[in-house]
Amino acid sequence: MKNDVSKYPLIAFFIMAFLFSWIAVLPLLLNPTFPVEPFQMLGAFAGPTLSPIIITALLEGQKGIGIFFKRYIQWRVGLVWWLIASFGILLSLNTVASFFVGLAVWSEFLQNLIVILPTYLLTLLVGVILGPLWEEPGWRGFALPRLQEQFGPISGTLILGVLWAGWHLPGYLGGWMTVGVVPLLLSGMAFSILATWVYNNTQGSILLMILLHSSSNAAISIGSMVLPQNLSGSMHSLVFGGWIPAITYLIIASIILIATRGKLSYEKEPERRPTMRAVDSG
Repeated sequence: MKNDVSKYPLIAFFIMAFLFSWIAVLPLLLNPTFPVEPFQMLGAFAGPTLSPIIITALLEGQKGIGIFFKRYIQWRVGLVWWLIASFGILLSLNTVASFFVGLAVWSEFLQNLIVILPTYLLTLLVGVILGPLWEEPGWRGFALPRLQEQFGPISGTLILGVLWAGWHLPGYLGGWMTVGVVPLLLSGMAFSILATWVYNNTQGSILLMILLHSSSNAAISIGSMVLPQNLSGSMHSLVFGGWIPAITYLIIASIILIATRGKLSYEKEPERRPTMRAVDSG
């Protein structure tokens, strides 16, 4: 088993992450009356968190586990990256939404800033434990560095984005995922471009990945506080079908791809590689 995992650590990770997560949420699929949040957290922990820990422990032992967990508290990344991870998506979503539903989005946001900002920050912090804290160690902490090394920054990121979106399939079967499938897929790939760029500029900080993911969820969740209530039918479908975030992430991803010439700030240097080469070399 160890030899197989050492040869194909990415395949092993994705099989385990999907299998463990989907088994964990199976009771919720069988009985929709159960509360959603506990099973969401259990599924995220069982898959994207537990899988890389098992693989790292199997192949690298205690030393590898120690290196992996240090990236949870890697906070010395520069103030600009903290600001981007904390507020970049919130500001971008409001800007794109204003093009579709009018400048009332910004006026509502600024007029109620004293209420909206604390709500956003509280949602961001509480939201960490509902998914990002358990997902990002696997997606960006374990899989991304290996995908970039094997397929390059763009292809590796897009592969991760598609698989990450596909991992949410039980949410549609169980009815707790309401965003459209196509917007989710586009968001998964485009958000992953943003996440990879931030990841590569923060020396693979899992902490910043958790923050970026949670800020995305929080920014989307407070949309009802700034969006007009009298949306037309087509605009209602656009907004609540998940298209505003998808379009926002696509714009951000395009800017990043152009600005970095498709490199996403990726540098294949040992000191910038949090991934353990012994794992991937077999």
